[in-house]
Amino acid sequence: MSRLNLKLLRDLAHARWQFLAITFVTALGVAMYHGSMVSYETQRASYELSYERLAFGDAWIPVRRAPRAVVRQIERMPNVVAVEGRTSEIVEIEQEKPRRPRVIGRIISLPSGREPAVNRLRIIEGSPLGSRSRRELLLEQAFARANNYRPGDRIYPRFAGRRVRFRVAGIVSSAEFIYPVMGNVFSLPMPELFGAMFADEQVLGPLIGLSGQITEVCLRTRPGSEASVAAAVKRRLKPYGAEEPILRAEQASNKLLQSDLEGNKPFLVIMPALFLGSAALSVALMLARWVQAQRGIVGFLRASGFPARAILFHYLGAGAAIGVAGGIAGIGMGHLIGMWFAAAYERVIRTPFAAPQNRPDLAVTAFALAMVACLLGGWLPARSAARIVPAEAMRGMAASQPRALARIRLPLFLAIAVRNMLRRPMRTLGTASGVASAVSLMIIAGTFRDSMMQAISEAMDDFQRYDITVAFVPERSANIVTAMNAWPGVRLAEGTLDIPVRAKHNGREKDTVAMGFARGTKLRVLRDMSGASIVPEPGQALYSNVLAKRILTEPGDTVRLDYSQNIRGRSASAVMKVGPRLRLMVALPIYMEMEDLRRRFARKLQMPPDAVTGAVIAVEPGYERIVTSRLHRTDGVGLALSRADVTRQIDEVTAFANTFIAFMYLLGSAMAFAIVYTVTDIVLWERTRELATLRTLGYGMGSVLRLVTIENIMMGLLGSALAMYPAYLLARFMLEAANTEGFTMLMVTSPTTYALSVASTLVAVLAAQWPGLRRIRRLDLADAIRTRE
Repeated sequence: MSRLNLKLLRDLAHARWQFLAITFVTALGVAMYHGSMVSYETQRASYELSYERLAFGDAWIPVRRAPRAVVRQIERMPNVVAVEGRTSEIVEIEQEKPRRPRVIGRIISLPSGREPAVNRLRIIEGSPLGSRSRRELLLEQAFARANNYRPGDRIYPRFAGRRVRFRVAGIVSSAEFIYPVMGNVFSLPMPELFGAMFADEQVLGPLIGLSGQITEVCLRTRPGSEASVAAAVKRRLKPYGAEEPILRAEQASNKLLQSDLEGNKPFLVIMPALFLGSAALSVALMLARWVQAQRGIVGFLRASGFPARAILFHYLGAGAAIGVAGGIAGIGMGHLIGMWFAAAYERVIRTPFAAPQNRPDLAVTAFALAMVACLLGGWLPARSAARIVPAEAMRGMAASQPRALARIRLPLFLAIAVRNMLRRPMRTLGTASGVASAVSLMIIAGTFRDSMMQAISEAMDDFQRYDITVAFVPERSANIVTAMNAWPGVRLAEGTLDIPVRAKHNGREKDTVAMGFARGTKLRVLRDMSGASIVPEPGQALYSNVLAKRILTEPGDTVRLDYSQNIRGRSASAVMKVGPRLRLMVALPIYMEMEDLRRRFARKLQMPPDAVTGAVIAVEPGYERIVTSRLHRTDGVGLALSRADVTRQIDEVTAFANTFIAFMYLLGSAMAFAIVYTVTDIVLWERTRELATLRTLGYGMGSVLRLVTIENIMMGLLGSALAMYPAYLLARFMLEAANTEGFTMLMVTSPTTYALSVASTLVAVLAAQWPGLRRIRRLDLADAIRTRE
């Protein structure tokens, strides 16, 4: 082993705690990158594997009704790989006790005696459908799990007001319902309240009056041809009331899954960058201290014939050693983090097929990032050491002159702290920057928590002032709402009207839902971006920023709304003026004045003149269960959803986010501790003689503690101040990236978040200085004073 390598090992052993602290920060950066990337790639690969094995469709074309024979014509069209015709119907579902009495389901037909050519199912439990004469169905796993269904249980869909008993043959997983939502305008999965089910086409057809007919065509096409093929199929199906095709990118479940993946991308870059950047700063500070302390040794080595290149590589070797150790440890930690991320996500989103990714290329990339960060951090100190001239090194360093600010009269301990911070401004700035990274991480985590809580609070407490949401299947006259107002325990019931529409503007379009909002309503509130209450005027459409960006509209523009379904054999459309933007958690709905919506759409679609598709109900204290029970016994009520149900579903969806936010706080505190420990230890080593001299002059350890604490707290506060604006920009960027059409948040950072982030950093600062102070307490004062840096 060469003498320089032996010296390097001894230096690392002497500074082993600094080495371990910086290695820990490096390992965290590598672990965040490796774990996040493995989790991201696992999710993406699991979706792709599930789509491939289950022949997930490339396009869906709904029709009013078409003969099943049309499928054979479509099979012969160019670029069509596979085609399946089926029926799909939204129905009420009655359930046996102790399950919820009524929920809503989508029942989909399966071909008799074979697997579907498109959108196949995976049997999780039970068996496929048996005899085509038996009333059996398959339940999608999320709904079955939420309602505790097993093969052999009974379930009761209602067709044309008639309850029909079915036996559950099996539990299945479907690529169409990985994210189990009812459709494109529904963003919150509620598997306890909505489920997909599959029945034999020869059993289902007569029940819905569609024997030998289909209401939907599903396609698989050659890569890149899905849009053109879907358009051609729509033209072929035009006589049968074909609607606009739904491409895979717009399919409800897939779109939410892909949107979630896209929203995670900023985390894959920013989080590791914060840790690895802090590691690079820490390496730079440690090696700068080494070079300063070893100037005489470096001068001797240069005078003894060691070339500048050897000195350069010697100090870079320390950075490389940290990079190697942190990279190896980080890859192992990242593997565990990736497994935890994937398991936590799988509890929320269960894919039909899992594809765990063991990606050596990601491990190599993570290791390379660690090496690059640590070598970059060591470059300037190493180059400085290589440029030392032997003659100058032997003379030692001239004492730095106090700056003007340091000459200001201050209390003794404060003056010493200010002097030390100003004496080496680059070290101070580097330390503060490392602390700022930790504070930024905690502020980002807190901003996500605050924004999410604010969005949920507004949706649950401010905008919605009711206790129960009701959905009618099909729509009813408002007389039913009038009757509900007379029920015991009902404080107020107000009707709602939701009509599916396609919003179009300048060639861009989006499927959404138009919601009626009556003047004088007391149970719902709309707010503009400033937070002021607003009510739509006749002829006006109000919606959120997210939808406005999707169809490129500004207030004052006009937008065309078309009824987006043909199940009635009728059409309706309206041109509306775009009003002020709304502040919404669920970003898609368009709000119109209630009577205006009825006039422009409901009556043209032959709904009742005073049509309602649901109601919101406020109840007296203690009556929620009684009113809900009566709703479940009321004909036409497909769903009764209590406030507690919504809260529970939101809690389930946000559980992973809350865990991740807590994890970010923990990592931020750990990073602050490691960085501050490294710098504090360096500073205490530099000031050993100074502190020993103070002790020989009669200053006790309490005074030394006060001196060091003041300086470190000032450093922590400086780092916190430097973090505020960059953290704000990073949080805004990441929040905007994380917002989706299904769930959107306005950026909110509470004073508590700032205070907690700074306080956590200061606690880490106080904890990090303890090992160094313990060493100072044990110093041999005489030896320390004689020691020459």
